[in-house]
Amino acid sequence: MAHTAGMRGTHGDGELLVTEIACLAGGRWATIRAGLVMLLRRGRLNSNRRGRIERVGSSPRDGEPLEKVLFAALLGWRGAREVGEMPRVRATVGEVRRGLERRGLLRRVWVRVTVPLALAVVSGVATARLVSFDVLPPATGVLAVVVCAAAGVWFLPRRTIAGARTLRRLRGEYAADVADLEARTADVEAWSPVRVGAVVALYGDAALLAIAPVAARSAGLLDGGRWTRRLRQRNIDYGDWTDTAMSEINKENPVSGF
Repeated sequence: MAHTAGMRGTHGDGELLVTEIACLAGGRWATIRAGLVMLLRRGRLNSNRRGRIERVGSSPRDGEPLEKVLFAALLGWRGAREVGEMPRVRATVGEVRRGLERRGLLRRVWVRVTVPLALAVVSGVATARLVSFDVLPPATGVLAVVVCAAAGVWFLPRRTIAGARTLRRLRGEYAADVADLEARTADVEAWSPVRVGAVVALYGDAALLAIAPVAARSAGLLDGGRWTRRLRQRNIDYGDWTDTAMSEINKENPVSGF
């Protein structure tokens, strides 16, 4: 199967980037992880055994917008989750999500909150009033409230029907790659950064562990990412007193260079 810089979406107005696929499949952290995975694959990230990452070289010219923002945010050693919480990164991830909302693949947050709430509350109040004035029989009123509540549930999922269909189709397109990974016959070294990023975007930690287990752990990309201030900064070359002192320093300075 040919792997291009983007995957054709359900609409004819453009392609889905890898980070957009990740946002559609898994949300905010999945989007950040996909960007970091592609940077790692391009050789633009260095990691250490403490679960921190730093940038290497120059920003990738052919990288996606989020990749470039992540690269720019990596000044010094940082945890993956910490990088994802930086303002520019958060803003760019928000732009990715809004793009999917405009395409009709994700529901807007306010729709997921206000529409179900309005259907439940307004219908309940209106039905109660109608029943109290003997306009509706109580049984009919209860049925009306149940129907409105059920209609509200329709708006709760973050993905629309079009988004769910797109995700199923993309997973089908990469099913052969996943089968090769499971059979351990995949030539992962020959995979492009986009191909690696797309598989990780669609299949999460399981795919990342199958593709690059050592790099995934050392870069802190598993289980929702790493915070620098939550890392245990122990080194076998240090004595117990030095290690204890470093732990105290880290409590006061979460982004300590130790």
